[in-house]
Amino acid sequence: IKSYNAKFDKNKKPKDEFTPSSGTAFFVTKNGHVITNFHVVEGCKGKSKIVYQDKEIKAELLAKDKYLDLALLKADIQNKHFIKISKKSPKKLQRIVAAGYPFGKELSDDLKFTSGIVSSLKGLQDDSTRIQIDAALNYGNSGGPIVDEKTGELVAVAVSGLNKEVTESINFGIKAGSVKNFLDSNQINTSLTASKYSFGSVDLSDILEKATIYTFCK
Repeated sequence: IKSYNAKFDKNKKPKDEFTPSSGTAFFVTKNGHVITNFHVVEGCKGKSKIVYQDKEIKAELLAKDKYLDLALLKADIQNKHFIKISKKSPKKLQRIVAAGYPFGKELSDDLKFTSGIVSSLKGLQDDSTRIQIDAALNYGNSGGPIVDEKTGELVAVAVSGLNKEVTESINFGIKAGSVKNFLDSNQINTSLTASKYSFGSVDLSDILEKATIYTFCK
């Protein structure tokens, strides 16, 4: 059984090869800081862009973690909406919603949602930086937010899934705790960025629609 997780991918491309790519990303501050997967931007060679308010905007790669498969981008914008990182550890059976652009904008330019539960607190090969979910993820979901159904807070970042010829319900996300450590290590202090949402009674669709974005290079 193969995973399309870059963390376990043995077929590495040459470092100087430009590879067109697309995926999902989301704001983590109101100053244009964006999280996605490293494998989404790895072949872009500094040419990543995001689509924000129907405009294509250049996004600078500020930091990366190949092992976690995370990348931090920065766009020169002041966005009003972002996703708050949960301070709580994920739990089995926790209800979650994943947002993203499966198969890119060739399918449609509308943000798509899938829902499910946290199935396991470990990923492929007992990876403790991952959770397993049963919500559907496909190519293009990579880098998208997986949030708590009730609070809208980040639970994980969509990263991978097992071969779809084998199963449709074993997919993985990078735990929010690992995302926070990655941001802290790169001096992005999310505790200083107050969210405009009152977590407790939220319009989940509104949060995800305004904070989740399409990222690409071509």
